[in-house]
Amino acid sequence: MSTAQQCAALLALGVLVGSARLVWQSRQAAAHVRPRPWRTGLLLLGQATAAVLLYLAMFPPASRTASDALTVITANASAEQIARIGRQERVVALPEAPTIAAAERVPDLATTLRRHPAVSRLKVIGAGLQPRDLEAATGLSVEFEPAPLPRGLAQLWFPRRVPSGASWRMTGVVNAVPGGTVELLDPSQRRTARASPGTDGRFTLQADARTPGPAHFRLRVIDDTQRVVENIDVPLLTVVAPKLRVLVLSGAPSPELKYLRRWALDAGVELQSEILVRPGVRVRRSSASLAPDMLRQLDLVILDERAWRSLGAAGRNHLTDALREGLGVLIRITGSLSQRERDELQALGFDVRNTDLPRSTRLANIATALTRRPLQVAAADGVPLLSDDRAEPLALWRAEARGRVALWWLSDSFRMALDGSSADYGSLWSHALTTVARAGGLREPAFTDAVPRMNRRQVICDIDADARVEAPDGRRIPLLRDTSGCAAYWPENAGWHVLSTAGGDWPFHVRPADETPALAANEWRMATAAIATNRTQQKDMQPLAGVPGSPWPYLLAGLAALGATWWLERSKASRRPA
Repeated sequence: MSTAQQCAALLALGVLVGSARLVWQSRQAAAHVRPRPWRTGLLLLGQATAAVLLYLAMFPPASRTASDALTVITANASAEQIARIGRQERVVALPEAPTIAAAERVPDLATTLRRHPAVSRLKVIGAGLQPRDLEAATGLSVEFEPAPLPRGLAQLWFPRRVPSGASWRMTGVVNAVPGGTVELLDPSQRRTARASPGTDGRFTLQADARTPGPAHFRLRVIDDTQRVVENIDVPLLTVVAPKLRVLVLSGAPSPELKYLRRWALDAGVELQSEILVRPGVRVRRSSASLAPDMLRQLDLVILDERAWRSLGAAGRNHLTDALREGLGVLIRITGSLSQRERDELQALGFDVRNTDLPRSTRLANIATALTRRPLQVAAADGVPLLSDDRAEPLALWRAEARGRVALWWLSDSFRMALDGSSADYGSLWSHALTTVARAGGLREPAFTDAVPRMNRRQVICDIDADARVEAPDGRRIPLLRDTSGCAAYWPENAGWHVLSTAGGDWPFHVRPADETPALAANEWRMATAAIATNRTQQKDMQPLAGVPGSPWPYLLAGLAALGATWWLERSKASRRPA
């Protein structure tokens, strides 16, 4: 039996004995001095009330409203949000929060929760919790009241590594810049792309990667008055990709093959071709064949429907087996298909049907008029490889075991090169080849933080035991892996760092801590919103624990009840007259 239960039992016994004594004395008293019935009832009630209040004074109930809820002020909290905080709320301010007289300054959320172990509900106000505090908030009921985002770049996506000679794409979102524009400058500060964000602030820019090595592009956000809102560094690593080994099979000579071969020569693609001039006569520019051993040495096979037809059953089986082992296959549809060929494509995952569609088409942001086959192609797990200016697909790809197969029904992309859009033509085929071709053997380490920053933990996974990082100042810092195969790294300098592993060197760029404030604020907002629960769930949750409330109200009320009972017992006003 606990101490509280023992005290409750003693108080109940005392009340029972006192009540029995009071009732016995009332019955034994003479009629002229016997107390009135209502006086006896009040005395019995007073004794029970005093006992209950005495117990509550010794063991006051937990004060849930003051102990299980905590208001956390973070960076960028506005004056309006702070003014809405109630006086009864317990408030703490993290180091990056504005100065608030009524708030307790704390170094981090984990320390705060150790000081207040009964807290089970958090109300976060401002930009949101930083990475150091997210883990401490996991498992608690979190209500998030975000602050308005700063003006400027709020979201940004671009690849870490780009093969030399390939085009790359950047997408992002700008906040509170209506009527503005975004510009991408190359390392020589020459403008290479420009776009006007939509009503939701989204934009897309495209550029080419040329010289291998680390490079710094610049992204400029300009408002409607032509004033630069932000000038953001875009670090890009251009790598020398291994040459793609491509075999092109064509049923007849065509301008598409001519310009594709010319582009491949300039782009460093190792292209082999075979052209069917007439039945039984083939023109070869290499010794390539469809033998299984030769197919294992290729990365991609491009063929049209006539070449597919001329392969025969054995050749198609060899090609399909190589596809499932990792080879990339791109089938161009330039003419009509037989029902048998449709069935064969159906076996590869593509449902091809004729449809009444206009043959003329255009690609987005390209003025050249092109031609497409009037086909409707569907695949359950298909991914668009190429789309027109109305977002209608002109090519689809899907995974087949370890390889990828694509179906392409744009007839004359070579017209882009004829119209002076050779860069767009190269970007089109570069994207197609790198998407469908055989995957490389090296596995890139995984960085959990999309935008590494100074003095912020970076978790790196898929590394070996001897991995180390070389900082910009030349220091080589060994990394200690945990049982999951990941390691933590705290960069102390901005700039290019190099992760050295058994699979090679992997440069990555670290931004200064105070760069791109709107981008950082949006990262905190999204991370905090991800762990926040809705208000309905918060109301239904029971507090995990509480702290004892103040005993003084119950003690004073108990003394008042004892005093009133004593006065009523001693008073003669409530006795019967003699």
